[in-house]
Amino acid sequence: MNHKAHESLTDMLVPLDSLQPLENNPRVGNVEAIAASYDEFGQVKPIVIRENEDGKATIIAGNHQVQAAKKLGWTHIAAVPLDADDKRAVAFALADNRTMELGHTDPTKAVQMITEVVTDYGDLMDGLGWDDFEIALYEEHAENAADIEGGTSTFIRPELVGNILEALVQEDEDGERRIVADDTVDHNDIAIQGSTVTPQGAAPQAVVQYTLVFDDPDQQKRWYQFVRWLRSQPSYEGETTAEKLMAFVDAHSEV
Repeated sequence: MNHKAHESLTDMLVPLDSLQPLENNPRVGNVEAIAASYDEFGQVKPIVIRENEDGKATIIAGNHQVQAAKKLGWTHIAAVPLDADDKRAVAFALADNRTMELGHTDPTKAVQMITEVVTDYGDLMDGLGWDDFEIALYEEHAENAADIEGGTSTFIRPELVGNILEALVQEDEDGERRIVADDTVDHNDIAIQGSTVTPQGAAPQAVVQYTLVFDDPDQQKRWYQFVRWLRSQPSYEGETTAEKLMAFVDAHSEV
């Protein structure tokens, strides 16, 4: 048998080839993230199955865990049998999915926990989707939430309002397009809605943001590794990733 179940679960092991997925399962899980967790910690809690008359079993809760186990080359997984009829089994599956959806992550507390382990578990954090930029979003929202008395920590992504930005786009003699906001514009709103370059005497400049589109996962992984390496290098001055990146550019280019 090939598995990585905790020793307390070994009596619950069942062959993966004896399991079949729940039909019309509405849950869309992240198999890569589950596989990263299983690879690091193994299986520490069982999935839930319902035995069928043909000797196989249907996965009621844990369909993506099974996919992750197969991805890792496991042959067995720990499972708890659920004694229920068809409708009750479906109701349990819906309840299991819904209870997870109704929860949310408090970014303030998440940042505190992530920063404690990110150095030692960098690959795991990447596998869970907590790359350098996702962590930066958590940190920013945590700081904003701390400044608002009685505010919540639920992360709300800003919406882009195109008509404001379109009116602010200017093109210089070199053909370079940039967004310019004068003193009559609320720069906090513009900073939320897009990149801003302000003239002298106006409000402080907002952050210019770029989206990197990678050709393949290896390029993306190398970029995250580079950013993590850069942040750990005292030779490049700066408190933020952007400051360190500019220091790196200054040291290695003539731009």
